[in-house]
Amino acid sequence: MLKTTFDKANAELLEDGATYLHPIFTPAQVGANLHHGWAQLKAGASMAAHRHDAAELVVAYEGRGQLHVGDAASAVEEFDALLIAPGADHAFTNTGVDDLTVLWAIWKPVSPDPLRGCPAAHAGVARVPFERSRLKPAHLNTFYHFEPFSTEEMGGPARFTTGWGVVGGGVASELHKHPTGELYVFFRGATVQQVGLECAAVKAGDAVMVPADTMHNLLNYTDDEVLLYWIEVIPGSLPG
Repeated sequence: MLKTTFDKANAELLEDGATYLHPIFTPAQVGANLHHGWAQLKAGASMAAHRHDAAELVVAYEGRGQLHVGDAASAVEEFDALLIAPGADHAFTNTGVDDLTVLWAIWKPVSPDPLRGCPAAHAGVARVPFERSRLKPAHLNTFYHFEPFSTEEMGGPARFTTGWGVVGGGVASELHKHPTGELYVFFRGATVQQVGLECAAVKAGDAVMVPADTMHNLLNYTDDEVLLYWIEVIPGSLPG
């Protein structure tokens, strides 16, 4: 089973002395040109402004701060999902007393019209807080989910879907598979992840890659719910 754990001790400290980067999997490992990882910013610190030629998804794991896009600023709270427009200059500031940790993901190559359908095209960023009322049942009511952004809004040459997933305490989600791969990133709780014939204990800060057409589920043996963020991984579009 392909699994990683966020570990600050093994993260790369950037030249600003305040930002840590920790990759999750390489494009070759997930079988798609999906660049992603953890970023952590020290309390009171800011990162340098930068931009990407593709839309960037950012999901706040813990902490609070501000996202600066051009001359505008947006609050960043725990479990916020943010979509940053292609080409938008942006930077984070940690306004809290603890580290600000986020999951980030960028899909490449860029579509011929990367701004088409992007809700962040005019403001530079779109922000969707986690809303429990938007959760919908799936897999025989053993898994609840909602997608902050539609497939059209995510952009890129292929339509990726992403969203929140919740498995209640003492629940085993339905064993199932998809024609595409899935990246599971665990935000809260502890459970057992089954992928094919393998099982592994996972907890907050872990990530697991589920290959396409592979049976998988979650076996939540605790009394607490499990909160995860999933990213659909469409095979192909690897760099040459």
